[in-house]
Amino acid sequence: MYVGVDIGGTKTLVAKLSDKGEIVERRRFPSSPDYPQFLRDLQENLQQLQLDESFRCCAGVSGLIDRKTGVAHALGNLPWREVPIRDDISRLIGGQPVLIENDSRLAGLSEAQLIKDQYQTILFLTISTGIGGALIQDGKIVTALQDTEIGKMPLLHGGDYVHWEEFASGRGIVDLFGKQASEITDPATWQQIGLNLAQGLGIVCSILQPEVIIFGGGAGVHAQACIPTIREFLAQHLHANVRQPQAIVLAQRSDDAVLYGCYDLARQIYTENNTGG
Repeated sequence: MYVGVDIGGTKTLVAKLSDKGEIVERRRFPSSPDYPQFLRDLQENLQQLQLDESFRCCAGVSGLIDRKTGVAHALGNLPWREVPIRDDISRLIGGQPVLIENDSRLAGLSEAQLIKDQYQTILFLTISTGIGGALIQDGKIVTALQDTEIGKMPLLHGGDYVHWEEFASGRGIVDLFGKQASEITDPATWQQIGLNLAQGLGIVCSILQPEVIIFGGGAGVHAQACIPTIREFLAQHLHANVRQPQAIVLAQRSDDAVLYGCYDLARQIYTENNTGG
C-alpha cells in the first residue's frame, strides 16, 4: 500500500494507492496558510483514509526543499518557511518513513511513465501560477536538475528583463490578457501565448534536448491551441545542432499527477533499497 500527499498552494490532496498504483481513496482540503492548522487538517484527512499498518508514503511539496533533512525552506504560494514537513508528516502517520519531492518533479515522473516506452528523455512543464519543470530520463527524475527553477529564467520581454513565468505562466496570461487560459478562444491570443512560451522553450531545448515536451498545470492543459506556434518557432530558431522535440503533448493525469508521482517515486526507491540498486 502507498500513500500520496500533494501539498498545493490552495489545496492539498491525500490518497491511498494500491501496490499496483491504483488510487483506492482520495481526499481533498484547503491548504491553510497557518502551518499548525494545516497539520491538523492533514492529520484528520489521513485518518479518514483508514491506513493499514504497513505502507509507504511520499509527499509532493511546491518550492525549495532539502531532501536530506526533510525541511521545506519555502513553499511557493504558502507563507511557510523552514518547516520540518517530512518529519511532521511522519509523526502524523505513526512514525512511518516519508519521502518528499518537489511537486513538479513528481507530476513529471507520473506523466513520463505513460509514455516511457516511446521516449527516453521527457521534459515536463507545469504551467500554472508559475512555471515548473522536470527532466525525466529513462523513467527517473534527473537528480542533477532536481532543484532547477526553470520559470525563473531572466528573459527580455517588453523592453526589460523579467522572469519567464512572469509573462508565460497562468498568472502571466491573466495579467496580459485578463482571462484564464481555460476562457481564451481567440486564435491570435493563443498565438501570442505560444510565442511567450516558445521564447523560454528555445533555451531549454538547446540545453536539455528533450524528445518530447509535456504541458501540465492549470494553464498548460489548455495549451493545445498554441502548440503549432511553438513548433514553428522551434523549427525556425533552434540551431541545426539541436534536436527538435519529436512531440509536444498535453498531460493526461490532470489533478492526480502528483499523487501518481508519489507512488512512482516511492515504488522506485523501495525497489532499489530491496534489490541493492
